[in-house]
Amino acid sequence: MRFDGRSGSSSLCLRNQLGSSHLEEKRMTDIAVIDPDKDALYERIRLLLFSADLPVQRLEADIDDIGRFTAPDVRSPHLRLVEAMPPLTPAAEAIVRAMIRAYGVELFGRGSANAGLRALIKAGPVKFGQTALMLGPDAPVPERARPLVEAFNRIFERYPESGFAQARCLLSAIGLPVGRDVPRQPSRSLQRD
Repeated sequence: MRFDGRSGSSSLCLRNQLGSSHLEEKRMTDIAVIDPDKDALYERIRLLLFSADLPVQRLEADIDDIGRFTAPDVRSPHLRLVEAMPPLTPAAEAIVRAMIRAYGVELFGRGSANAGLRALIKAGPVKFGQTALMLGPDAPVPERARPLVEAFNRIFERYPESGFAQARCLLSAIGLPVGRDVPRQPSRSLQRD
């Protein structure tokens, strides 16, 4: 018989013997993720990134020298990643932490937050963030996600080595809109000497 804190007289007797604090604790432990701190969520997401049955090369922008985990031997690259648990690049870490700040434990529930986490795991944090920035202002993005996209924009500005800042400058140089924070640079081909 499973004790769930709600059934019949046996639970009343047990509640009297154990006290209400144990009953509350038991209810809470039935939940997969209660309210762990943000670092625990970050580590859980890293583990999911490294162990997902997807090509390890997808994390090339997220882990320095990803090639060290793809060398041939008897262990899989995923196992090597999980054993080493290498740090994410600063941009990738900032993207994961921005997702955690925006959604917290909802990332591990059902719904759009979890769909976002799955997309982040499939693409890798940096590519996920870059894709989010490619969505225009008219894209069907939930209102709650718009500040997250703005956070991604600030992250890529802070970490230009992620390569996205250069792409935005090139787009700007040919006259394409790249966001309100990026100054447009005049195209040289259109300038007269």
